[in-house]
Amino acid sequence: MSEENLNISEGNASEENVEAPMEANESPMADSALFGDGGNDEKQPKADAKPPRRVTLTTFVCSCIALVLAAVMLTYTLCNSAYQSRLAEIRAENVSSGGAMSELDVLAQIFEAYSFEDLDEEEIRVQLLKAYVRATGDKYAEYYTNEEYAALSAERAGESQGIGINIINSSVEINGYEYKSLKVINVMKDSPAETAGINFGDYIIAVGTEDDYVLINDKDVGYDRGLAMLQGEKGTVARFGIYRADSGATEFMAITRDEFITSSVMSVKADAEVGENIGVVRISSFDLTTPTQLVECVEELKADGCNKFVFDVRYNPGGDLTSIVAVLSLFLEEGDTVISVKDKNGEGEVTTVAPVEYDKGNGCSVKAEDIGRYKDLDMIVLCNESTASAAELFVANFRDHGLGEIVGTKTYGKGSMQTFFNLAFFGINGYLKMTSRMYYPPNGESYDGVGIEPTYTVELSEDAATRNIYDIMGTTADNQLVAATNKYFK
Repeated sequence: MSEENLNISEGNASEENVEAPMEANESPMADSALFGDGGNDEKQPKADAKPPRRVTLTTFVCSCIALVLAAVMLTYTLCNSAYQSRLAEIRAENVSSGGAMSELDVLAQIFEAYSFEDLDEEEIRVQLLKAYVRATGDKYAEYYTNEEYAALSAERAGESQGIGINIINSSVEINGYEYKSLKVINVMKDSPAETAGINFGDYIIAVGTEDDYVLINDKDVGYDRGLAMLQGEKGTVARFGIYRADSGATEFMAITRDEFITSSVMSVKADAEVGENIGVVRISSFDLTTPTQLVECVEELKADGCNKFVFDVRYNPGGDLTSIVAVLSLFLEEGDTVISVKDKNGEGEVTTVAPVEYDKGNGCSVKAEDIGRYKDLDMIVLCNESTASAAELFVANFRDHGLGEIVGTKTYGKGSMQTFFNLAFFGINGYLKMTSRMYYPPNGESYDGVGIEPTYTVELSEDAATRNIYDIMGTTADNQLVAATNKYFK
């Protein structure tokens, strides 16, 4: 049974009109002559009349409080009786149905009957489903609403809306003063930012609206709010001020946001101090754009004279299976094993390199002429503790097929595969992601919960750890890159 506590604060009780009871034969105006115009016929009190009864202020106040408390207790008793009656009805309904009501049905009826809050049934449904999935113990499982799944699908496809830049938290010195800023580290191809002339290395120092601008330096802005003000849907306008360190010029821009394809691969020719003709290719994730973008980056570096390559998958959380298979097909020969998977019954399949054409025509199709395209490159892979899932499979294939040495620190250790289920098939809105199988690299040894040890272990230096990985890309400040190239390229 429920338990309720009723507290009354002083001064908050409702007002009551308290009147002395009248005798049955007494007129409500009987005493008016005592105080009104009675003419000359004044009435005199009887000799034996008793003096009027006087009530002290203390007695009056105590009486009022007693009456208020009596009213409150009566109300409480009546309400409590009604509450207990409804609870008894809910219990009787469950008993009469043979206990068929679920625990959630019982909770729902109690909340419906007594909750002070207005209940959002759809939000309750969503949170119940999310809670159930979390409670299964599958740490990679998730329930997605239709809207959440649509956003996830767009991300996996490399599609986005905005102005089309990658930024990092940074600062820049202007006229002797240091300003917080958002440094542009990549401009997406065919994006609004590229059209407007935004360049790699530009510093966004202010963001604003149509009427006003505020510095990133402002205590109420900073990186997170500045980023949020740059983001937005197609057709809306982003307004910001940029500073170009090479020219010292500041320019305010208004760019209409639009759709664009995100960059999952970036590249740079390493500084001469790092090594001669070394191309650094950073893969930030494996989505449907990754295979095509990787080819573009490698070809650009080769055209720039690079003949040694470092593939950087540090901080890469993984991604799509079709993407990683297509990427690895560029380095392997037809028939080579990429991955094998097994369910809890030990049944599974092996995926090998072969030409594949997808109906959607996405960048993960594998053409026969592209298989093994880069298998003879002089290569190294950089990894760390944040290299996970598909990125670990990339590392494992380089190791198992002898494509190149592995440098850095031990990887995260995720060797499980998740499957998406469209719940509309069951008459439920949303999608379910759950772990359905375990997967294994070419050598057949699972790295789930274990990780992959590099060939050459090198910890990131304290100085490099305080800086953004994109900011030190291809420079001597990246001690893991320097250690890798010194050991295997010289």
